[in-house]
Amino acid sequence: MEAIFHAPKRRPKVYEAFEAPLPVQFSKACPSEEQIQIYQAELIHQHVIVRASEHIQALYGKGYFGKGVLSKSRPQHSISERWEYVGDRCLPVIPLAKYEQHVRWARSALLAQGLDEEAVSQVLKELTHPIELDLEKEHGEDFQEHQEAGPCQTPSSDQDQSMEDAAATKSEEGEGSGSSEVNRPRRQGDPCYDPLAELYPEEPEQVDPNVLAKIKCKRHDDWIVHCGCRIDASEMMSGGSVSHMQGCDLSVAHGYVLVEESEDDDEDEDSKRSRKGKLVCRINPFNMMEYLQLSYEEAFFLVYALGCLSVFRDGEALSILQLWRLFRSLQPNFEITYAAYHYFRSKGWVPKSGIKYGTDLMLYRKGPPFYHASYSVVVERVDESLQGAALRPFTWRSLAALSRTTANVSKELMISYVVVPSNMTEEDISSPECLRRLKVQEIIVSRWVSSKERTEQEEI
Repeated sequence: MEAIFHAPKRRPKVYEAFEAPLPVQFSKACPSEEQIQIYQAELIHQHVIVRASEHIQALYGKGYFGKGVLSKSRPQHSISERWEYVGDRCLPVIPLAKYEQHVRWARSALLAQGLDEEAVSQVLKELTHPIELDLEKEHGEDFQEHQEAGPCQTPSSDQDQSMEDAAATKSEEGEGSGSSEVNRPRRQGDPCYDPLAELYPEEPEQVDPNVLAKIKCKRHDDWIVHCGCRIDASEMMSGGSVSHMQGCDLSVAHGYVLVEESEDDDEDEDSKRSRKGKLVCRINPFNMMEYLQLSYEEAFFLVYALGCLSVFRDGEALSILQLWRLFRSLQPNFEITYAAYHYFRSKGWVPKSGIKYGTDLMLYRKGPPFYHASYSVVVERVDESLQGAALRPFTWRSLAALSRTTANVSKELMISYVVVPSNMTEEDISSPECLRRLKVQEIIVSRWVSSKERTEQEEI
């Protein structure tokens, strides 16, 4: 039976725009080498890591490559969920126990560099003493205004919704008759960048960018419409009104933190939790930076297919052949999984890891922020007669269990067969040129439900 394409399940609200399917320039004229943006990644302990913030934003924002090492998906880890104003700065508030843990990590890092215990103790003592920020002389009246405005705390989801409603109301009042045009659903990005637009032309409703332009994100020191953070999931949104947020400088001083210390050390644990302690400004001795981690398939696709990434190891850039052989040595059957990844990327899908659902890949249209995954993909290696040793041997019981698990999360199970010619040798596979000879064929496995597919018997 021919596979029928089912429209992907749309997410209820989308707070970001679809920029581009890939982190490369699309133009009719062939760009020169100077115009091609080359991103950099490092191979650290068998992991491909991107450190530069502008490279992280480009690779994840255009194609949704990789994931944050400290986040679930989008690299947006924050040191704290609570922030408060000190002058015109909004600093993170962390408990004393967490700050002491950062001090211990800094001590271990300094000792690993060969410093003696006495020198390390002296350095940390001078580094972690309380700091008095003399902001009254620097900012004058602005300091008094921010003190009267109160703390900047993390809001609840109800507060986020009220902020959206208030901003939408002000936007409608300000624009008058043009509000209906603004609130009308629009297509996200150019449809020529989305090969699946013909099969499913409808787009999810996008929040008015004029509303997002009035809300600022403290994590990235930018407006929400630019950084792409979600309003309901952003841990850094302030609880004030939109007009109040416009007048605040929310620059994040990563080197300073507000340590919440208990005023009475004799109190029990319950009373310490119920009552907030005093806040002391200190220097954070150990900053945890958010990096982007790429899978081997994603890294090789950016290097081999797009030519926009350079992977370095020990300060030396690796060639395509070196990278291919290295990934094959680190991951068994890398050539098979990459062939499937390259195939689905070329079809317009965004493949992500499917380990959460017991499969190899998950296929998204455009990206995870816009749609739920449509297919769970199991990659298999076969010969030209569709026979061969399976990479994942299935029994009827395990296949039925995987099919039911996939159906319970509103996805379809797809088996992708990578056809390897019988005359292909190990020497041929040692080069990425073998990808020209590989073919990919997929089938969809559906679970038979008797109550839904029972046919009516004709009366005799």
